[in-house]
Amino acid sequence: MYVYEINIDSLFLISFVMNLYFYMLAAKTLKRTATRIRVGCVSFAGAGLFCLLLLMPGIPAFIKRFIGPFAINMIMTAVIFKTKQVNEILRCTGYMLVYAFLFGGLMKYLFSGIPFLHKRQESIWCILGIGLLGYEAGAWWIAQMKKRKADHIYAVRLLGYGDEVVVKALSDTGNSLKEPVSGKPVSIIEEKVLKQLDAVMVPEKFKLIPYHSVGKENGMLEGYEIPEIIVEGEKGNIRWQKVIVGISRTKISANGKYQMILHPDLCDEAPGKAGQHWLIRRLGGK
Repeated sequence: MYVYEINIDSLFLISFVMNLYFYMLAAKTLKRTATRIRVGCVSFAGAGLFCLLLLMPGIPAFIKRFIGPFAINMIMTAVIFKTKQVNEILRCTGYMLVYAFLFGGLMKYLFSGIPFLHKRQESIWCILGIGLLGYEAGAWWIAQMKKRKADHIYAVRLLGYGDEVVVKALSDTGNSLKEPVSGKPVSIIEEKVLKQLDAVMVPEKFKLIPYHSVGKENGMLEGYEIPEIIVEGEKGNIRWQKVIVGISRTKISANGKYQMILHPDLCDEAPGKAGQHWLIRRLGGK
């Protein structure tokens, strides 16, 4: 039988700081906003619950090591990103687990491969320092991925009920609009373009989308659901079903270069020119 001695103060500090890193990376990856105060408070609470779980007697080790931390992460994710959508919570938690795995691999590699660090692998400051290195590397990589998608214009085919319209769409990494009921990403399109599709701008397809912008903190955007769109990309064309678009009654581009602002979630796998194969994906929600 093995007996482990745990320094609960060090464990809490490491858990708290690593939670900060993971939540901030998840927010950057998913393009979700969360205030630093909320991230800090949630990370603090998550670290406290994790330490409390370890100290509670009579709980099987499997629950303490796997099920318990997973459940805590799900709860903390729902709080930090203010979402009740199960799919969103699982997605965010999944990214947290991926980052934890990568950070663990980085630490194992550095501690075993570098003699200087090998002698200090029990040092809390070395652990936190390598964690910071991993965070900075992850944040840099996410920023590079965003730059690759920024200001890219796609050809997008809008499919109605028997008719279709082809438009040019700008991929805007700053567009984080979501339909509040289903959690679906929302793109913006010029009203005159959408009117070319029959039976789309009808009461049955109407959506009301809250938004905020400079000078208008609590605005409401008129939106509708389109049966399908096809985003043409270099790696293949993506067919999205049941897509929600918000209406712009003015020209989106002053020079008419594009007529639609495409949500970045809808073009993650389609950079560049049209390809030969299809990636067919259905948006979640009702």
